[in-house]
Amino acid sequence: MFENIKDYPGYKVFTNGLRSYSQFAILLGLNSETQFRDIVKTFKRRVAAPFEPMLVNDGAIKENIFAANEIDLFKLPVPWWSEIDGGRYIGTWHINVTKDPESGLRNVGVYRMQILGPNQTTVSVSPKSHIAFHMNKAEKKDQPLEMAAAIGVNETLIISAAAALPYGTDEYNIAGGLEQKPIELIKCGTVNLEVPANSEFVIEGIIKPGIRVQDGPYLDYAGIPSINRNAYLFKVTGLMYRNDPIFRGASVGIPSGEDHILFSVLSRLNLVDFHGSRIRQKIQNFLLKKRYFKAFQLSGRVGKLIHRNNENINN
Repeated sequence: MFENIKDYPGYKVFTNGLRSYSQFAILLGLNSETQFRDIVKTFKRRVAAPFEPMLVNDGAIKENIFAANEIDLFKLPVPWWSEIDGGRYIGTWHINVTKDPESGLRNVGVYRMQILGPNQTTVSVSPKSHIAFHMNKAEKKDQPLEMAAAIGVNETLIISAAAALPYGTDEYNIAGGLEQKPIELIKCGTVNLEVPANSEFVIEGIIKPGIRVQDGPYLDYAGIPSINRNAYLFKVTGLMYRNDPIFRGASVGIPSGEDHILFSVLSRLNLVDFHGSRIRQKIQNFLLKKRYFKAFQLSGRVGKLIHRNNENINN
């Protein structure tokens, strides 16, 4: 926890919250000495018993509400996580909420977001991700896609959002299963979406159709610089945050960092998907299950190198 941040009075920044398996155990209400295999068993049992979320009328997130013309994302305590990064990443350990424009099915994921301006960010996604499915449908109608980003949510929501769940699964239900109680949600003010009522920050807005921007460079999970030149452009239309808010984020790219610890738990549930080839997926899942994090990073680097070579050949 970082307090007394220069130029950001009243704000705090928290990171590294799930750096060890004992912290995962505590999150689930287990003894901190619980063995890894027993943590995984608890996860499996609770994921199989989801709880539907509960809509509430009010929550701490509504203590400070700002209209579009009052928003400046640079006034929030967003770290410059790595000297390799090309900017400040407001979305590193958070959730992105969207809905299928046709069916209304909700998706909760984790998609990196870099600040581009006072009211604009990137949303960096894989073409095979669920938010990309939503955006494809919106763009066919030449319509924007509504999105809300919630920062400083219960860690169970991060776990559920990061999991490779089947399309159409509501991650709020899975998070409820992990907590063994319904997740309390509240309606956003400027978009037709629901976010956790106890979030620290909520950023509302639209992903603009037909526009792609560069995200990065940034330090990725493999520990190397990456760039996504086809990221979405997100325009902010509303901002809410609690009194004395705590900004939650993560510094990725370090072997056995909290992102790797999370992946290793999800791999045991067969819920990791980096959208690569089947062989690459098998290798990465094996390394994560064994907790060979440096080898996992190396496999990611090799996979990215092969992907880039294939792109060059095709071009």
